Amino acid sequence: MSDPLGSKRPKDSAFRQQNLKAWRPILTPKLVILLFLGVGCVFVPIGIAVIVASNSVTEVDSPDYSRHCCISNCDDTSGRRVDRNPCFVNITIPNRMEPPIYMYYKLTNFYQNHRRYVKSRSDMQLRGLEETSTALETSCQHRVFADGNQSKEARIISPCGLIAWSTFNDSFTLLDVGGAPVGSVSESGIAWESDVSVKFKNAEAGDGTVKTGANFPHFAHERNSPCESFPGMDNTSELFATCKATNAGWCFRGSGMCAEDEHFVVWMRTAGLPTFRKLYARIDTPLDPGIYTVRVHNGRNYTQGGAEYFYNPAESAAYYTDPTSSAQPVQQTALYPVHTFGGTKAVVLSTSSWIGGKNGFLGSAYLTVGIICMVLAAGFAIKQRFFPR
Repeated sequence: MSDPLGSKRPKDSAFRQQNLKAWRPILTPKLVILLFLGVGCVFVPIGIAVIVASNSVTEVDSPDYSRHCCISNCDDTSGRRVDRNPCFVNITIPNRMEPPIYMYYKLTNFYQNHRRYVKSRSDMQLRGLEETSTALETSCQHRVFADGNQSKEARIISPCGLIAWSTFNDSFTLLDVGGAPVGSVSESGIAWESDVSVKFKNAEAGDGTVKTGANFPHFAHERNSPCESFPGMDNTSELFATCKATNAGWCFRGSGMCAEDEHFVVWMRTAGLPTFRKLYARIDTPLDPGIYTVRVHNGRNYTQGGAEYFYNPAESAAYYTDPTSSAQPVQQTALYPVHTFGGTKAVVLSTSSWIGGKNGFLGSAYLTVGIICMVLAAGFAIKQRFFPR
């Protein structure tokens, strides 16, 4: 009699017939005791090593300089707040700090992880690529067009979005005990290499291209600076030709300014918690114990008529003042505002170890889990010894 199933019959193999060999461990008391003991013996030394490494890190915070630097209208949100600019904040180093030493700025109560804030950016625009005004309205949603009666294309803000618009723009200079700037301070190499080399580029020259820094107040100084004044510029170099062809001041591709500025790149990588710190500089000089001073200012400083002035990157381009012109400069009187959302800001100096910065939780977690496992192993061993199954 023929097979009624024909070719539909499953093959007579171990896999098709689900006869594969299997191992089902039986959790005997002896095996459980050995497992807990093994985990404890591994986790406890790791926890101790992590705690020792964390304790070897020296980390010091400055006071909240948002309050310290304010002179008047400290809680005013209409723009009339007046700060000391520049402002000087003391920071005490208890122990000698060996390089590399990392300088951070720390903000609190700033929710960079808010969904609408995180999405308010254009990655195409940040890479220096052209994107239509309609696409920018979808990606950035906020701070896309500047005010005015011109067409939308002429009023595009580059870079657009809330993250770029709220860029942190306080600048820091660390002064030693004698009041002189600490040497060997580098503000390069602070951002991810992939961000600098791929994700953040100034726009290239081209007709109809929205150039980087257009209608963006934070880059007003760079946009209005001539190519001849670019640091280290050789008027016969290819870089100078690129600057001239772009016709966007210092915001040309390869300048390292504007969208390629590593401070801007660091800011654009949003934090996951409302209290966060971001890397500002790396110090390659050892710091001895003592009271150091951090000089905080907002904008680019210059002197005119014997007085020290600061550009305000937070002002619109219409109020930008060029010190080379005959116009009366406007003194910048406000640092980066955090009082509007009830936040604080401080400067942090920290060394590092093989686990990174100071992290007491990680070592404590390893140690706690290891001790609990060893206690359970001891308890099960006692139970098995005196009350066996």
